[in-house]
Amino acid sequence: MGEYLLLLLILLPLVGALFILTIRDDRQEDIHNIHNVAIWILGATLLTTLYTFSLVDIEKNGIQIVEKYNWLEFPPVVILLGADVFSLLLLFGVGLSFFISEICLIRQLINRPKALVSSELLFLGLLNGYFLAADIVSFYIFFAAVSMPLIVLISIYSSRHRKNMIIRLNLYHTIGALLLFIAVITIYTLKNSNIPLNTAGNLNLTGKTEYFVWLAIFFAFISRMPIWPFHYWLTAINSSIRNPMVFVAGNLISLVGLYGFMRFWPNTVPETIAIYAPIFEVVSALTMIFIALIGLSQKDFRYKLFSYTTVYYLFYLIGVFLPTGGLKMNIGYSLFAYLIIITVLSFLISHIEQQKKQLNLKGGGVLCYLPRTSVCLSLFVLASIGLPITPLFWNNFIIISEIFNHNLILGVAVILAMFLAALSFLEELYRLKDKSFSTDSCIIGKDLSDFEIFVYGGCLVILFFSFFRPLWFVF
Repeated sequence: MGEYLLLLLILLPLVGALFILTIRDDRQEDIHNIHNVAIWILGATLLTTLYTFSLVDIEKNGIQIVEKYNWLEFPPVVILLGADVFSLLLLFGVGLSFFISEICLIRQLINRPKALVSSELLFLGLLNGYFLAADIVSFYIFFAAVSMPLIVLISIYSSRHRKNMIIRLNLYHTIGALLLFIAVITIYTLKNSNIPLNTAGNLNLTGKTEYFVWLAIFFAFISRMPIWPFHYWLTAINSSIRNPMVFVAGNLISLVGLYGFMRFWPNTVPETIAIYAPIFEVVSALTMIFIALIGLSQKDFRYKLFSYTTVYYLFYLIGVFLPTGGLKMNIGYSLFAYLIIITVLSFLISHIEQQKKQLNLKGGGVLCYLPRTSVCLSLFVLASIGLPITPLFWNNFIIISEIFNHNLILGVAVILAMFLAALSFLEELYRLKDKSFSTDSCIIGKDLSDFEIFVYGGCLVILFFSFFRPLWFVF
């Protein structure tokens, strides 16, 4: 199997980010060069991911590709990188999301394009490392580092009146990183070595040490999730971001926490800690309903999108906490489709917001002047709520059925939250299509170009094939 292949998946975006920082951005030609370099780097990363996929047996569970690197002599630290089907699927989904975003951005005028694209690639490289980390030390390093470029993006592209929330973002991320650091150091001290990530549950901790380590890990991952009482800072930040690329990146904060739980929970956590999972499930379900109701009451489409993403992340998190290990790949398949759908919706909403501003339309009805956008938005909204020919339909159905088998009341709460999120989307879609708001038939908006239709149509094709065979792109 290809040596240094996993390391290459991490280094490609990082090297691309450093290269882009050397390019000037004071001319239009330079800006196009920045986007072109990013597209080539992202394309190469996707191809490398596909090649890595060809080396694994998609029918087998567990890590199949391992790379070992000696890092420190004293204390002895050996870094392990590992890939299984699930981590490669998430890696490919995130890479595809950024690739779609970069293609959509290439014709737009963006402030500070060098900062945007370089931070995007840096974030992707660190996120790839987080997905591929196979020992507790490297897992912690990437967990702590992945937030840095994201904070830079949010600091530049969020509204100025939200700067106080960025301070809270830094605080939560710092506390989360500190808690995980303490847990990792405790584990390293007890074992006197860096241990593989999948053996973290075999430590046989006892007493206060057991509670301390696992609660530190729990709250470290919770600091990245939009769950009460940590949801407010995510709400304030994401609702203030109008750049679609930054919104997509900001939406991945929760994926960091979710992936952490999927690597540690529920198969490795001791029973003495796992008994508190029902309390967490109740809090998650109540947060889902609360955020879905707020999204339903809002008139801002982007806030509704954030509400939808929150509901679905917590839905997947509840699936992770179920006492069964059979849902992991179903959650992965749903996340793959979810990432594509959120990316396209973010750019479609951005296009609609720009047209409403240019056409001076404060109410609904803007889609009456944008027929291509109307069709495209309708298809992706239907896909987001579980159109029967998309991966979200079948895999979400399996997860929901398992939740019902686990707890009927919890299942009803989850269904209610997802119904409210879907109703919120459909209500906004109707309002944007409402002809009673379209007073002047002579108004012509700037509709989606042939190129954008081609890109979004390609995304629908990917979703369509993924419904019949989730890993159809693996040869």
